[in-house]
Amino acid sequence: MTRTERHTGDEPREIAVEARRLGLLADETPDYASFLLSTVGQIVTWNIGATRLYGYLAEEVVGQHVSCLSPREDAKQGTPAEELGRAAREGRLEAEGWRVRWDGSRFWARVATVAVRDLSGALRGFSQETRDNTERKRAQDSARALAEVGRLLANSLNATEVGQRIADELRALLDSENAALYGLAPGSPGLITLAVSGEVKSELSRLVLTQGIGAPCLAVRERRAVVVRDLLTDSRLSLTVEARLSVIHSPHRAMLAVPLRIQDRVIGVLGILDWAGRAFDEREVRLAQAFADQAALGLESSRLYRESLRAYEELLRTQEQLAQAQRMEAVGRLAGGVAHDFNNLLTVVIASCQVALNRLSHADPVRRDVEVIEQAAAGAAKLTAQLLAVGRKQPLQATVFDANLTVDGVGPMLRRLLGEHLDLVMRLEAAPALVKADPGKVEQVLVNLALNARDAMPHGGRLVIETANVDLSHPAARGGGALSVGPYLLLTVRDTGTGMDAHVLARVFEPFFTTKAPGSGTGLGLSVVYGIVKQSGGEIAVESEPGTGTAFKIWLPLVGGGATTR
Repeated sequence: MTRTERHTGDEPREIAVEARRLGLLADETPDYASFLLSTVGQIVTWNIGATRLYGYLAEEVVGQHVSCLSPREDAKQGTPAEELGRAAREGRLEAEGWRVRWDGSRFWARVATVAVRDLSGALRGFSQETRDNTERKRAQDSARALAEVGRLLANSLNATEVGQRIADELRALLDSENAALYGLAPGSPGLITLAVSGEVKSELSRLVLTQGIGAPCLAVRERRAVVVRDLLTDSRLSLTVEARLSVIHSPHRAMLAVPLRIQDRVIGVLGILDWAGRAFDEREVRLAQAFADQAALGLESSRLYRESLRAYEELLRTQEQLAQAQRMEAVGRLAGGVAHDFNNLLTVVIASCQVALNRLSHADPVRRDVEVIEQAAAGAAKLTAQLLAVGRKQPLQATVFDANLTVDGVGPMLRRLLGEHLDLVMRLEAAPALVKADPGKVEQVLVNLALNARDAMPHGGRLVIETANVDLSHPAARGGGALSVGPYLLLTVRDTGTGMDAHVLARVFEPFFTTKAPGSGTGLGLSVVYGIVKQSGGEIAVESEPGTGTAFKIWLPLVGGGATTR
């Protein structure tokens, strides 16, 4: 500390005389620091209370400038001299701020400085009283911080933001090196770091906090605050080799870990880390618990908000699926009804053409016209069959068969349809997949999906067809419907094509909807697939994004068991 030149002569005695005359000197008061200063700020007297508060003996401090009792940054800025100047002008000045003890520790002080003047009004020096208001300031700061965190909780559902604010506030209030907020990892007993304040590069902050390792996990297990003076020597803790090596190389080995509790559940831990040997007292534990309660409330509110948001989004998806299913049902009934009546008319047309052809000779000029009529009617009949499939009114030749054998058998035809620039990969379940459906219609489904995939991969790609026997242990919404609990064949057809955006995806199964150029398709391919799957008692869903390809998933009920739970 820097010493200033001592004043000699009668000045100290004269200041004391004037201070006693004004009733400002209290040499024997031990409850607070009371001392006199010269006009330039040198310490002239030093009472018992000053020794008790600051830790200096009188012979160590008398003669030095009062700035030696202030933090270095305040002394550098000239704050002590400025306060003396104000006291000289105003007669008395009361201020609060940090002061420094002999050992370098700080305390929050309330300082009253009174100008000492003689009978002629000349400034003789100053009288200064200092009281330790650290506990009051801590209480005020704690209340302020808790109130601010409470306001943040009321206005934010961002768990990371709230957690960081809590870690920052508590580290400052406890004057510690580190503070961290941990949450229980979903689906596991481990702790994940949500927020870190202080030395974020500390080796300890990068430890994997698995079950049973370290003070935070001990706080979770015992469901109470845990105070540790040294993480290396505390017999209650078990550390992995990696954790022990990290702790050895860190001087911050004292820790206070407080669980985050919501009713009877522990959802995380608030940890405060400081220099080895620090003992967190009961007041500090209570303060940390108050912040831990705020953190728990913030994390739980954030979780509930995310869950309600997910539930709302799921409700919207379900409503959209229901609306799409209702549209498909309405269009399918209309198409099926029209196709059924039109098919009856076509049957008459085709039969009449065949009767006429039997009566006409091959040389008859009318025969060619009748043949054209018959061919057109046959083409219309094929289109009608597709409409009947959309409306689920086509006759099915349902039988029990192994779908894996059917899929494998159609493979060579699919390879010819795809061409040499596309790869076909078949990954079929080894166990039999017995389904009750029309094998021919299942083949039609695969052909339609393969043709769509080929059109989506004009520059090459891969088509993967997979089957798996699955057991749905709970109702699952798929393709606008709900599958019952039970065993199913899951048939997946996945390509690496251009994919579809949300607009196209929402209408992909609608009859006559197509993204192909005019004259390149009827828009009935996927509608037919949808109708066949639904008529077979199954469900179909599609997943796609632009540039990521498309995956169609089809569930068909299995006959018998043999499925794995999924």
